[in-house]
Amino acid sequence: MLRTRSRWIAAPLAAVALSLTYAGYQAGAAEPSAAGGTGAAAAAPCLADATTLIGDLDGDGNPDKIADPGHTGTEMTIQWGSADGSFGEKTAVRDLVGAKEGEDTAAAVADFQNDGTLDMVVNIVEPSGGDDPSTARLAEYRPGPLDRTNLQSADSVHSDIGDHGEVRQLSIARYNDDAYPDLAVLNNAGDGVMDRDVRLSRPDGGLAGWDAGANQKYGETGTWGEPPAMPGDGWKQFFKSCS
Repeated sequence: MLRTRSRWIAAPLAAVALSLTYAGYQAGAAEPSAAGGTGAAAAAPCLADATTLIGDLDGDGNPDKIADPGHTGTEMTIQWGSADGSFGEKTAVRDLVGAKEGEDTAAAVADFQNDGTLDMVVNIVEPSGGDDPSTARLAEYRPGPLDRTNLQSADSVHSDIGDHGEVRQLSIARYNDDAYPDLAVLNNAGDGVMDRDVRLSRPDGGLAGWDAGANQKYGETGTWGEPPAMPGDGWKQFFKSCS
């Protein structure tokens, strides 16, 4: 009887938790974002927990749930939101962007333009398995809103992150203390070397390309056995808690 009663209690508690998260998201609609944006037309994205971002990714006015376990971008999933505050089934980003068998996908989501809209960087590559790094089949910066079916953007542009090494991880970072999220890129650079490259955000929108000065200041080099550490608190630098 105790087990049965516990199940009766669990369902209402889960519903209450979801409602509170959704209410917290809605409450952010009239507040500035943590990075200093206005968030005028839509609720500001917020963090349900350290690895779960709640925000409108497809531009329909309903919050979606983006999960990035480990902040590596390699296991990112999305649950599309509905008007009643519920979320649909969890879908892997690699499936939405059309990754093929044997290919690896890394993605990063943030409000790179600080305009209240979530954007995405995505990289698809087939690992070389050796010392010579592979070039990405697809590497793009995709300003939001994004298409639900394939995460495409009407304003997608090529990103050079896949041209300077074999991307293994992507993570949000804050390198130069401005209001715009930056990108950390963990690369297989070849010959047993792993690099943490940097792409700084541009104040006029989007991400800048490879920059020797920025990489010298913020980047790091390691080995396959001891790769450079990647930032794990990038989202916390730019988004408030939903609660």
